Amino acid sequence: MKWLWIALAVLAVLVVLVLVVGALLPKAHVASRALRLPVPGKDVFLAITEVAALPSWRRDVKSVEWLPDRDGKRVYREVSDFGPIEFAIERSEPDRLYVTRIVTPDSPFGGTWTFVITADGAGSHIAITEHGEVYNVLFRFLSRFVFGHTATMESYLKALATKFGATAQPEACEPASPWR
Repeated sequence: MKWLWIALAVLAVLVVLVLVVGALLPKAHVASRALRLPVPGKDVFLAITEVAALPSWRRDVKSVEWLPDRDGKRVYREVSDFGPIEFAIERSEPDRLYVTRIVTPDSPFGGTWTFVITADGAGSHIAITEHGEVYNVLFRFLSRFVFGHTATMESYLKALATKFGATAQPEACEPASPWR
């Protein structure tokens, strides 16, 4: 019985430690990843902005539906293994810039993804910058030390590469502002 109490005490200390470390981490973070693709930028832009087609090339997305506009912005809901997330399209400049913002009510996290597409020889270069915020201290700890701030961007870019028959690996890049 003594070992059970010791194990429970150790577990309680670990939980408190995780919560304290999570509370000490900053809510906001910036992370970026980029990829070169062997297709023109207009094809890349079409793939990322044709949200109804996302489930056809992103295995993590089960469905997408358009919702009523909010504050004059188009809004859609993406349903994945992690549940539904609602996005507003903040900016869209054909073939070069696309910015989405998480607008899910009461979400434990939020922020923007800024997609910047540039010509690169016969292909194109796409960079994603996440200006994120993690409100829940447990998720903040997990996001920083377990999943990493770039995991979702890397998965997204790998799926995009596969859509175009490429196998390139995402790489680090300079962050872009959503208001550039």
